[in-house]
Amino acid sequence: MYLSRITLKPDIGVNTQLGQLLLKRTYGTHQLLWDLFDQPKRDFLYREEVSKEQLSHPGAKGEPVYYLLSPHQPKAQTPLFNVQCKPFKPDFAAGQQLSFRLRANPVVTRNKKRHDLAMDEQLTFYRHLCGELHLPQSGKKSELRTRLLQGNYTVQLNDWLCSYLSQTRYFAEVYRCHEVCELLDLAVQEAVSRRLITWLTQSQSREGIFSLTTYQVEDENSGEVRKVPAFEWHGYRAHPLPEKRDKARFLSVDMSGELVIHDSARFLDMLGKGIGPAKGFGCGLMLVKPVAY
Repeated sequence: MYLSRITLKPDIGVNTQLGQLLLKRTYGTHQLLWDLFDQPKRDFLYREEVSKEQLSHPGAKGEPVYYLLSPHQPKAQTPLFNVQCKPFKPDFAAGQQLSFRLRANPVVTRNKKRHDLAMDEQLTFYRHLCGELHLPQSGKKSELRTRLLQGNYTVQLNDWLCSYLSQTRYFAEVYRCHEVCELLDLAVQEAVSRRLITWLTQSQSREGIFSLTTYQVEDENSGEVRKVPAFEWHGYRAHPLPEKRDKARFLSVDMSGELVIHDSARFLDMLGKGIGPAKGFGCGLMLVKPVAY
């Protein structure tokens, strides 16, 4: 396999019409990157990031950078891109710890239809919480949230949320003065985090390959300690696909953390194949590096 770092040539950049299209059109980016290969079938993974100030040419900050993993070496010469490529031959071993970054499109399938996992978990959590407080569980997510916060259930809701959060990374927040709505937001964040971890590590195709490491969180005021997964999620956003059809889009979430490998051969195979759907649109490439101690 080959790992490539691809940037726009300085004379293109984000100030040109093409540069702006690359920033706004996920499908167009996919097509242009495909032109780096002669293979008729897409067999590469890529991830788009934003370049940092340390890039060599002036004005590079804010321009897209593409990390690309492929079984074939991309073309070295192209009118659009600067291509830096090197062989990717990691020597993974069981028990090895790695830090990772992943942009993925986690979904849950019901009746042969895909649903965004993060949105699904938020709705599930609100319904469960309404059930715990003996409230109606019908309605949209916004309606359920309003029902919880505007009813005469503030004390019961606060008690339930404090009990739930006391066993999570947010346990110290229970002792601070927070509005119920803030505690609810933290609880939803935690619920989605747990669901994403399960999707990432325990889906049928990935179960047994790796697990997340844990670390201790200590409340400096009370001295209490909790062991929590080395995992964060952020960057939850929608990507329109106007080239496909009206209102077509997909949702992505950025995940990061630390993992420990259990099956090195399957782990390498997983990296090459990618994680989750929407691989043709910049999702699924897990970037890893050894944990720095």
